[in-house]
Amino acid sequence: MAKRDRSLIGIASVVVGVLLLSGCGAPSGDARPSDSSLVTGINLLVSSFGANHPKMVNWDTAALKAQLKEKLPAGIDTDAGWFIQWPHPTTGQLPQVVVPWTLLGQYPNKPIQYFNSYKGGNLVPQATSLDLVKSVIKTEMQGDQYFGAVVNIRSSTINPQWIIFTTVPYLPITDIATGFATVANGQWSVVDFGTALVGCGTVPLKVISEFGYKCP
Repeated sequence: MAKRDRSLIGIASVVVGVLLLSGCGAPSGDARPSDSSLVTGINLLVSSFGANHPKMVNWDTAALKAQLKEKLPAGIDTDAGWFIQWPHPTTGQLPQVVVPWTLLGQYPNKPIQYFNSYKGGNLVPQATSLDLVKSVIKTEMQGDQYFGAVVNIRSSTINPQWIIFTTVPYLPITDIATGFATVANGQWSVVDFGTALVGCGTVPLKVISEFGYKCP
């Protein structure tokens, strides 16, 4: 854990340094980040992921390096980060990436809810979101905050003790997933997580239906 902490501190230091050296800093709000800022963020994600999860790396370093020398696609601002898709990636290159806002040094005013959308539920207080995100990072992301984003956090109107959320990997090494959490021993705890039949058998059917899901 100490090694990972030092790694994350190093990433934050590099980002701050880049913004300071750029003179004008990062754009604000929903404006598209510059290619140089996006490339810096992607390189930091790749470096961190390679150090923490070497067996999960599915790109080729040389191919990725060549890819990032080309002009990047425009992308869109999402609640998970700036999302880019390449129309024709070659073998070993990234088909898509989500660059987290923390690495870009900017925060959107009206981000697009691009990854999953639930028809029911309420927004949750910021403190609840922070507690849930910490729990998800610890239990589902191997303690790595740069593994992916936790977005679309909503509580049930039928039973506020239940929360639904979406995880979006920053690098394309796993699928977007859905999870349900509830309060256990005074803390938010993930009770089911995955890409199919999530919550079935563990979450009240009325709560599942509220968010637009069905169980067999």
